[in-house]
Amino acid sequence: MRRVLVAVALVTVLALTGCSAFLDVGGIDEPESNRPDPSEDVLGWEDGYWWNDSVAVTASDGLSKAELEVVSARMMARIERIRGHEFTEDVEVRVLSREEYRSGGSDDPEGSPTEEQLWEATFVVGEDAGVAAAFDELYGSAVQGYYTNGRIVVIGSGADLGISRATLVHELEHALQDQQLTLRVDGRTRDATLAGRGIVEGDANYVEYLYEQRCANGTYDCVDVPESGGGAPAEYNRGLFASTFVPYAEGSTFVAAIHERGGWDAVDAVFEAQPESTEQVIHPEAYPDERPDEVDVEDRSNADWNPVGSPQVVGEATAYAMFWYNGQIPNDHYASNDDPLSRFTYDHPVTAGWGGDQLVAYENDGAYGYVWRTTWDSDADAREFADAYRDLLASKDATARGDGVFVVREGAFADAFRVVRTGDTVLVVNAPTVDALDGVHEPRNRALDGVHERRDRAVARAGTDSLFGGPLEAGV
Repeated sequence: MRRVLVAVALVTVLALTGCSAFLDVGGIDEPESNRPDPSEDVLGWEDGYWWNDSVAVTASDGLSKAELEVVSARMMARIERIRGHEFTEDVEVRVLSREEYRSGGSDDPEGSPTEEQLWEATFVVGEDAGVAAAFDELYGSAVQGYYTNGRIVVIGSGADLGISRATLVHELEHALQDQQLTLRVDGRTRDATLAGRGIVEGDANYVEYLYEQRCANGTYDCVDVPESGGGAPAEYNRGLFASTFVPYAEGSTFVAAIHERGGWDAVDAVFEAQPESTEQVIHPEAYPDERPDEVDVEDRSNADWNPVGSPQVVGEATAYAMFWYNGQIPNDHYASNDDPLSRFTYDHPVTAGWGGDQLVAYENDGAYGYVWRTTWDSDADAREFADAYRDLLASKDATARGDGVFVVREGAFADAFRVVRTGDTVLVVNAPTVDALDGVHEPRNRALDGVHERRDRAVARAGTDSLFGGPLEAGV
């Protein structure tokens, strides 16, 4: 038997979880029909409660420490039955107010140069804001709970610190993962990290979904309570949210697809062979065989510019977030999914052909630039991405200088850009000025640099791809 320990305390963490607002409670009086405790710990029983026991809890005025222990114990028993794994260690549950949680924000107002350039390249966080501060603002209002080192923290609301049933189920599943599987994520880049979180968060969201189904169909005795509030604030950065939320939004459908293939054993196996890209999470049919392209940015900078930090991978999910946040993908597309597991979708033609990418940041005496190279499943996919990126630049009032060069004169993204497509590859070079573009990344063959840009403009006008006999290898 493993005990549920409850406390109220101040801690800090960064994570997003579900936002459903219910409490898991049963009738006021405990019936005599509740089964006696087993002689040893078994699936479906935890800390004195079977999965189908009724409990003596009053929901209207929030939960006392003792009531929360009871509710959590029965939840754990139910999760064991759903998931087929046994809780083997104590789990502490803490409840914080939103204000207490927010007080533990990051002391670092800025991210690394590579992080700053990644969010600049995707037009999500500009030069007038720090990435770390933007994430603090998002997490401070959007986080509903988290699990770390044997402890669960749930963000309560109102005078009684009401909590979300779905959030507690979600975090208890993380505790079970920690005890029986792993919370380790194999990610050296942002995209790989989001992909790895796709199985961790997707599994928790899927269990949360199955739990709620059982509440809805009467398998579980669950009493709803008024919504506890929370969620993202009116002024949060929606681009950051969309990128960060993909493990939750697409992870549940990914796990459901894996579960359909081979049951919980197949899901468990993914924890040890995690998705390598958000493409695989968004498109479960791509897992495990369709691995991301190995993309390398050749360093062709001059002596004034030097690469800084580790190369990053933007990935399909963050590319989608970029275009959705900036208006190239319609605003209503993001929440247009009709799947009961998640109303959010990251599958759009502009980004669905993603094959791989690499982004390298450069620095010159406090000035920054970057080189972002992407590969696509086809020339047509690359053209669609390049066209959308140019449309994004146009939305920032960029002026075209010819040969793929654009200048954004004002605002948080004021810089010079070179956008070159060669077959199934698109190269974006960024620098503070047009003159500095070559210093960041000198073109291999300047004479051919503008060929595909001119071809893409001609195709857009003519509606055909027959103006040139075949792809020309421009210098990227």
